Amino acid sequence: MLHTEKLKNNTLDLEKYLWKKRLILIKENHPEIIKIKEELKINKNKIQSYKIECIFVKDETSCPVTLIGLDGLVKLEEEILDLNKIFKLISTMPMANF
Repeated sequence: MLHTEKLKNNTLDLEKYLWKKRLILIKENHPEIIKIKEELKINKNKIQSYKIECIFVKDETSCPVTLIGLDGLVKLEEEILDLNKIFKLISTMPMANF
């Protein structure tokens, strides 16, 4: 689901990432957490090249996987991690090359 609003949770301090990193917030209790961690490890270099920081959270988000853009707005909420979808989405954003 595509969004353009701020994360409605004040327990996460994400200000230090604003305009520096995109964030993928992943719930620690995700049923596919082992698979997700392996996929993140395999794609580490590409994730870094897209200026993405992956953060594992408890219950701070309503969706299991949340993408937050450089501007601090929620861009995508999904049940599963699909890095290719995330990379494609980022490539279409105005700040894609920053």
